[in-house]
Amino acid sequence: MNAGFDPGQSASSGQPLIHVFRPNETLAEIAAKYGLELTQLMEANNLNSSSFIFPGQKLVIPGKRLTPVVPVVPAEHLVTRGETLLSIANKYGLKVHLIQEINDLHSGSILFPGTTLRLVSDKSKEPELSQDSRAPKHCLVHGYHKIKPGDQLSRIAAFHGVSTQALLMANDLSWNSVVSPGSKLIVPISHTPYNCPSLVELSTSSSDIAQELISVGEKLWLSEFQLVVALCLEMQRSGLQADLGSKQLTEELLVKLSELEDHDLTSVRETLKQIGFEQLAEGASLWEPSAWYWLYRLKSKNE
Repeated sequence: MNAGFDPGQSASSGQPLIHVFRPNETLAEIAAKYGLELTQLMEANNLNSSSFIFPGQKLVIPGKRLTPVVPVVPAEHLVTRGETLLSIANKYGLKVHLIQEINDLHSGSILFPGTTLRLVSDKSKEPELSQDSRAPKHCLVHGYHKIKPGDQLSRIAAFHGVSTQALLMANDLSWNSVVSPGSKLIVPISHTPYNCPSLVELSTSSSDIAQELISVGEKLWLSEFQLVVALCLEMQRSGLQADLGSKQLTEELLVKLSELEDHDLTSVRETLKQIGFEQLAEGASLWEPSAWYWLYRLKSKNE
């Protein structure tokens, strides 16, 4: 910004242009700078030849206004360190509550550097993963806290960097609520299960194999959760690479999953144990957050 402009003026205000008088300036110089007659500048500011002007005094520039600037709003914004929902909203001329609604955020959500926030709502392009009750509603990496003996709600909130009130609201709890060891609390954070910065991206070749797995699984009427189980196992045992995996083994896996009853599908780990993959079940279950993301992106691509 020019040092002669009022720093309090907003570039998007459309208000009259203001010049801040600096030491050693003259009214004639200021008038010439803005293409004005000296008398025009003096009349606009109720000045005469004997008026005293001091450094820092604000002068209205007649006939000149700040040109309103409409920020260009991209579809997404990558959060950097130090940014807040308010600063991002101000940057693009948006309301904080709008960004919260689009990204399903709470008032006490944590903003993680590396998180991708959607700035434009386009629900028509979002795949329907909610048909499966096991589809995550919150980030599987950061969005939950498993209660341990001795845990207190206020300490849990402090540990995750959220207010106690935000934690209570996210879990429909009151200040007098008692939580049991082993239960899970939702931690209100700033990203969804599908844009967590800790998720693993697939390479092009792995993405192609994952897409083929999903296509075959859908022909067998597998649920999204069953497809996630299959993606987890194949990533664990072959890295979703054609030269390390086996198409026949993958098809056998999908058939085994299709034969399970819905009540058998409790978790990735337990589901894999039931169909004979005890040794790989623990490691495979660690891929679940990313597997939901892969499924989400590949289904989005085909919409």
